[in-house]
Amino acid sequence: MSSYYKHTRKESAEVPYSFRCEHCMQDSGPLQAIITGPAAEKNSNYNVLTQPETEKLERHAHDNLVRHIRKIHDDATQKQIYSADFKDACPHCQKPQSWAISGMQNNLFSTPIIIVIVGIIVSALCYVYTIVEQTDFGFPVIPIVLAITAVCALGALLMNLAKISAKKKATAAVTQKNLPSINWEAVRHLLT
Repeated sequence: MSSYYKHTRKESAEVPYSFRCEHCMQDSGPLQAIITGPAAEKNSNYNVLTQPETEKLERHAHDNLVRHIRKIHDDATQKQIYSADFKDACPHCQKPQSWAISGMQNNLFSTPIIIVIVGIIVSALCYVYTIVEQTDFGFPVIPIVLAITAVCALGALLMNLAKISAKKKATAAVTQKNLPSINWEAVRHLLT
């Protein structure tokens, strides 16, 4: 029996930013958002990759970072949706900023969708197992799996809504809404 190895690489970039606090009105000073692209993966029968395979894996990781940075840049500059990588807690008063709500709203359905997809896959596997093995195992299990999936997805959605509501409440009393100042020049080489 042969061994199986999974090789992964991630690439990150630092994006400088700052903001004026909407509560205490102090400047945050220079902050760094560390943006990490999705992992690049290579499956191999060997523990060590060859030089060309390593270079290909590193290129793939770099391409993933470039796509991720471009999406974050486009969201921030065109839609004023700020990634959670840009931390919004003021370094002086520790209070949240209203501009971070847009990023939370943008990711509102991501966790519930993942839960639903996993539930559907598990249900399909139960169905296939039942058909292949010609047993009645899957038929009572499938509705249970789907019910648990629905409850978990609804719970995740409600938890996300509660977090957004709490942040909205915490930033409702601010008199001046400010946006962060992001220095995209630091990652210009990834945006072109």
